[in-house]
Amino acid sequence: MDLWDKIKTGLGEGLETISQKTSDMSKLAKLKWERRDIEKEIGREMVTLGGVVYQLHTEKKLNKVNETVTTNIEKLKNLEIRLTAKEKEIKDLAAKMDSSQIKGLKKDLDMGDGRIEQILVDESSPLADKKLAEIKFPKAVLIGTILRQGEVIIPDGQTILQKGDKVTLLGKKEDVEAVVEQLRKK
Repeated sequence: MDLWDKIKTGLGEGLETISQKTSDMSKLAKLKWERRDIEKEIGREMVTLGGVVYQLHTEKKLNKVNETVTTNIEKLKNLEIRLTAKEKEIKDLAAKMDSSQIKGLKKDLDMGDGRIEQILVDESSPLADKKLAEIKFPKAVLIGTILRQGEVIIPDGQTILQKGDKVTLLGKKEDVEAVVEQLRKK
């Protein structure tokens, strides 16, 4: 394949990627808009339900609350089901988009002899309970994020590694592998 063919292929792949990302972003925006509409509908239905109950209360017809509000409650249940389904669609599409971006990042890193890695700090790690500033890491490694009990932490030198932390490392392949070894040593 000559240079011109490589350029055409690269441009074609680039345009396809841009097109897919644009399509996914449009779908995500549409799903979020639909979620907002469902949330608004839930709000309106709650106001209606409250109005019906209040009216029955002021008319001293509280014995009719059950039969009167059942329809409103069913509507609310159906809206909640739709909302849950819409939130799952949003989450799934966002995960797909994130996965695609991560694959692209990994590919770029591989081309430049780099690596991204996530590692769990277990109870036997010698780095557990130490401040990042106290640990000698190779210069070509960055600590990206730390996931601790479901919370994302953007670390600094004062951040203390804890057992159970999931640490994201980014850098030159050999240096990332060296840090992984540091974390795993017993």
